[in-house]
Amino acid sequence: MTSVGRSRGEEWGCGCGPDCFTLDEDGFTCRRVLDAPEVWRVELLMHDTFLPSVNAFVVLDGGEALVVDAGTPDPFNDTRLMRALVRLEVDPERTTLFCTHAHVDHTGLARELSEAGARVVIPEGVLADMRRMGVPSWRDAMVSRMRAEGVGAAEAAELADVIWDHAINFETEKIAFSTVRPGDVLRCGRWGLEVVPAPGHTPGQCVLWEPSTRTAFLGDAVLFLCSTCIGFWDADEDPIGTQLATLRSLAERGVEHAFMGHGLQEGSVSERCEKNVGHHERRSARALAAIRETPGQSGFELVPAMGWHAPFDHWGETPAMTRWFLVSESIAHLDHLVATGAVRREKDDRGVSRYLPA
Repeated sequence: MTSVGRSRGEEWGCGCGPDCFTLDEDGFTCRRVLDAPEVWRVELLMHDTFLPSVNAFVVLDGGEALVVDAGTPDPFNDTRLMRALVRLEVDPERTTLFCTHAHVDHTGLARELSEAGARVVIPEGVLADMRRMGVPSWRDAMVSRMRAEGVGAAEAAELADVIWDHAINFETEKIAFSTVRPGDVLRCGRWGLEVVPAPGHTPGQCVLWEPSTRTAFLGDAVLFLCSTCIGFWDADEDPIGTQLATLRSLAERGVEHAFMGHGLQEGSVSERCEKNVGHHERRSARALAAIRETPGQSGFELVPAMGWHAPFDHWGETPAMTRWFLVSESIAHLDHLVATGAVRREKDDRGVSRYLPA
């Protein structure tokens, strides 16, 4: 496919190299990233975090298209994605959208694609996450859990609200969809992509796997830009342990071509997964060392001990989304230590959890 040059007065479509074209004047691009299967990366704007962009991927074959993830719900992103699909000559009625997980930066344009004629498909686990996270009681449960870890009432509400704003539920939003199960295969022309569970970042996250070319669409299961955020679930669950199992499974799969929700593949996927395992294990070890040194701290008091590169001297000035990442993943590490029997959690007379060596 040959890129088309920009004519005078044209605001988009400028060629940016072989098999690449721009989507707007801001430089967002659509670029071919694999030949077989033919895969295009559509770069979309990311909101509210340090990550600069979020990816949607388009697989093309035999007049059919498979779109993996749908970006954030932003009118400029809507325009960018639709421009990419028009330029790629995608027929919406021969297109399937697959969302790897329930976060809004991966599901945000599902309505626009559905209304254009695309079939929207999500794993059963993603639907379960939407039902779990896309209701007001989930926001209230997050507040209660953070309060139990020693977070003040106002800050707990602030942090719950900032992440609650990113929840979406296709059922309540009246977005037409169908579900698939682990092991099901989504087809695009001659290509068949298997639905593979990859919980950790969310309980229901799934990835797509094409075995003949060892190609994987990984959502946020593993990233090269940063370590995937693993927030707490319910108090009796172990999302860190679940993520470690997912990373080890992906490392063993032998992925050669990896397409992630943010950024690009920058080396061996197996090595990246193993490094991420070590990263999480070191953070849990720091938390355990802090508990042994000073038993009885609350979860919130233990956040700075986990080795975050964060401005704790100016905590109140740190954006709420960043504070949410730090607090929620710290709590997840404490849940992991409890689940593995390394520490025990006891409530004080105010109902705040205190952590003690097992």
